[in-house]
Amino acid sequence: DLRLRPQVSDMAKYKVQGIITRAVNKVIAQELLKTDTDYDEWVKIDENSSGDVTFLTYNSVLINNIKSNITSEIIKSVEDIGQTDIYIPLGNITNIDLLQNKGPKIKFTISPAVYVETNIESEFTNTGINQVLHKIYVNVRVTALALIPNYTTTANFETKVCIAQVIIVGNVPNNISDKIFRLG
Repeated sequence: DLRLRPQVSDMAKYKVQGIITRAVNKVIAQELLKTDTDYDEWVKIDENSSGDVTFLTYNSVLINNIKSNITSEIIKSVEDIGQTDIYIPLGNITNIDLLQNKGPKIKFTISPAVYVETNIESEFTNTGINQVLHKIYVNVRVTALALIPNYTTTANFETKVCIAQVIIVGNVPNNISDKIFRLG
């Protein structure tokens, strides 16, 4: 057990990380294709009479719907997989290099259980004179337990995917030096 436990824990962790990675990437891609939204549907840009941007209004119904769908679909996807198996060659527990990855394989059944946290994040980046890049991201953080008889291991997964972006352009002064204040 002293030699076997670390190997089973590591193999289970990597197997569950693979399952989670595939599930998260698949769900995000499907949800974005299903909603098929443009930046204008995520965010409404309000301007004053001069055409200057005054404020942004987020479509909170759409954002909350996407968050909810991604979270529940990831959980459902992992539950649909159910149990999966890993195999450890008997030679691996002998601590003899010559026997590594040799011999009959011991089967272990893993039952993954997940906790999913989904957030929408907004980021503004200065990209030039009176230009701002606005990006909207979906952040997914998954904590998974790999439940194996007499063993339990934890796997974590986190990803950040840009789901919308736009460059907001403001007025550019005719003479930039007009906007520079000189002291003394």
